[in-house]
Amino acid sequence: MATLNGRPVLTRKELADAYEVSITHLEKLYRQRELNGHPEAAGTISRALVWDAADWHQWYESHTDTIGLESRTDLQDRTGLGLSTLALLWKERETNHHPEPEKIIGNTMYWNPATWDTWYQSYKANQQWRTTVDHSGNANDLISLAEAARVLGMEPTNITKYPVRPPKYWPAPAEETTTPKGFIKRKYRRGDIWTYAEHRERGGGRPAGPKTDRRYPYDGDPRLDQARTVLKANPETPATHLAGQLAQEHGGTAGTWSHIIRSAQQHPEN
Repeated sequence: MATLNGRPVLTRKELADAYEVSITHLEKLYRQRELNGHPEAAGTISRALVWDAADWHQWYESHTDTIGLESRTDLQDRTGLGLSTLALLWKERETNHHPEPEKIIGNTMYWNPATWDTWYQSYKANQQWRTTVDHSGNANDLISLAEAARVLGMEPTNITKYPVRPPKYWPAPAEETTTPKGFIKRKYRRGDIWTYAEHRERGGGRPAGPKTDRRYPYDGDPRLDQARTVLKANPETPATHLAGQLAQEHGGTAGTWSHIIRSAQQHPEN
């Protein structure tokens, strides 16, 4: 073994032979030394870079030490999640905040299991809002808002606001008509609802924006404007009848719409 300034040193080829790694891999490690802490070369011998043997060995032992860490295969064995699922979770890290690996050795990433588990528990909690989507039927079928809620596995009242305060990815209606009594009838393409289900984000139909204090019941709720419109168009129709019509058209219960109509009667304008 050659020496430099009285200390044993190794060339890259000698390191490759001693540690049974490729020269290409050693070159990559050296290029990434600002990230991985690879020691700087101690100098050159016959124009070849050399590294202090003891310093390099200490660094390499630390670099390859994975005690207490888990690779994707380890995570699969422990959690039962498929490798494809784990790969997808990593791929979507910009949106799901998947933790970065503690180490990358070659092409293998290693995570701190405690950090990963804490993240995954939070991730699962944030996914509980998702519902089972009904993919039966023809993608080109036109369906009502209430039927769209059924396709999404949601209560109709939970998406009543979507047409006027659409969440991200919510489709425009494929067909929209106004009845003589002022009811707006919207039809959605079933395939567009499926596409929304694939892309919807946590928060459902609540668009981003600051919350405001309500001045009276249903203040700021788009259903209140719907009730006002119907009351104007049908001044002689009993409120109970209008509530039933609104529930049929927009989803929800007649009882809820009765409360909305009462607020609209008490507060006819914003």
